[in-house]
Amino acid sequence: MLKLNINWVDNLKFIGILAVILGHISSPFSSFIFAWHMPLFFIVAGFFINFTEDFKTFFLKSFKRLMLPYFIFSLIGLSIEIIKRNLLNRESIDILNELQGIFIYMDMESLINSYAFVLWFLPALFFAKLILYLIKNYVRNKIIQILVVLVLFLISFQVELPFGLDNALNGLIFIFIGNIYFDSYQDSKLLYVLPFIAIGIAFFFIPALDMASKNYDNLFINIIFSISTIYLFIMMFKYLNITNSFLTTWGNNSMLLFIFHPYTNNVGHIFVEKLQFGDWYLKLLISLTLLQVLLYIKIKFENRGIFKYV
Repeated sequence: MLKLNINWVDNLKFIGILAVILGHISSPFSSFIFAWHMPLFFIVAGFFINFTEDFKTFFLKSFKRLMLPYFIFSLIGLSIEIIKRNLLNRESIDILNELQGIFIYMDMESLINSYAFVLWFLPALFFAKLILYLIKNYVRNKIIQILVVLVLFLISFQVELPFGLDNALNGLIFIFIGNIYFDSYQDSKLLYVLPFIAIGIAFFFIPALDMASKNYDNLFINIIFSISTIYLFIMMFKYLNITNSFLTTWGNNSMLLFIFHPYTNNVGHIFVEKLQFGDWYLKLLISLTLLQVLLYIKIKFENRGIFKYV
């Protein structure tokens, strides 16, 4: 049965998108943020997967939700980069190479030269959801499901595949964990120990994690730390039971904010650099303000133009 949205999930997505924005403006919190912020989005994606749909329906809905925005905004990002370089008389971009990155490789390394660099997450999430759908529907034994996910996770470090498939295999473990938690273990008191594990690890060091490049300080510690930190936020939001229209709006529009924050962050950066005034906190304020304006425009023109894809 398809699950309905709930407040603490929206609040969790708000924390996730705020962390993304903070992380990408080189705030003092970036190293901490990078240790868990991308696993958070994969874990949340695992909450509401409907495995009872037929594969064609599941594929088409996921493609429309994830891959259409990926292609649309990757091409927009590339176009903006081309225009910017021409206006500033900078070195021209290899358009053919960039198009290969968008349509074939779909990873951070191939998208890094344009504003599409953050969009590697979308095809990785799309294919990870498809893989998990197949595992859950064709592998009935839960122990074997866990083993398959673990093997695919380990394989992801040994291969470089087109269409972001290696990133999908890497993120699969977090979607799987999110799905297991939401389906079966939300009320488990055993999970209460996780926040203490996160705090304990952080007391000694913050394990570096870059999912886009599949760079982990330590596979076991990275997974435990990211899961534990995310559960700390889950516990906090469940306990506080916050119902706030601002948090809900940002949480519900996390994809829009995820896609556009490189642009608003860049505006904030240019503003601070040109005026030689302020620091990361002013960049953050400018970026958040511009994103809020963008949200207002989207709400006003719901389902019109590019907004219907996010």
